[in-house]
Amino acid sequence: MEFEALLESFEASSVGYGPHFKIPQPIFEILNAQCKDKRVICYLNQTLRIHSGMMPKDGYHFILLNQAILKQHGMVLGDWIQVRMEVDKSKYGMEISEEFREVLFSDPEGSDWFHKLTPGKQRTLIHLINKIKNSQLKIERSFVILEHLKKRGGKLDYKILDQDIKDFRDSMKF
Repeated sequence: MEFEALLESFEASSVGYGPHFKIPQPIFEILNAQCKDKRVICYLNQTLRIHSGMMPKDGYHFILLNQAILKQHGMVLGDWIQVRMEVDKSKYGMEISEEFREVLFSDPEGSDWFHKLTPGKQRTLIHLINKIKNSQLKIERSFVILEHLKKRGGKLDYKILDQDIKDFRDSMKF
């Protein structure tokens, strides 16, 4: 499914604030019929590939982007972009790093707790790891996340997880 879209932004007080593009209704209907969870892969200007969800607002659907991605790829609000969309058939609705995959494999108990989380919480944790560039730090973050889940019986508390990450970093300082 290919189309041209305008990069727009919602007003600051709006839910879903940020850069986005609208999905033409006929394309949304076709994709929505093919995927139960509204997860898609978008190719923008033939250079950028992102996993995302089709979000509803005021009778239309859109894909939310972030400023860092736009800046990195030289896109600004008001630009017309080429979009190609397809159903996301990946296991998690986004790519998972090799480091996190290996930590999940090496820690069956942690992996069990991770896989009992909702898909949205799984994606959030995957994103927390994927945004790190350094491979060793990805492994450490993966380890801390699984330890957090094991320690809390599978209950995810982002505030405590954030503290666990800080405590781990502090314990590694010499």
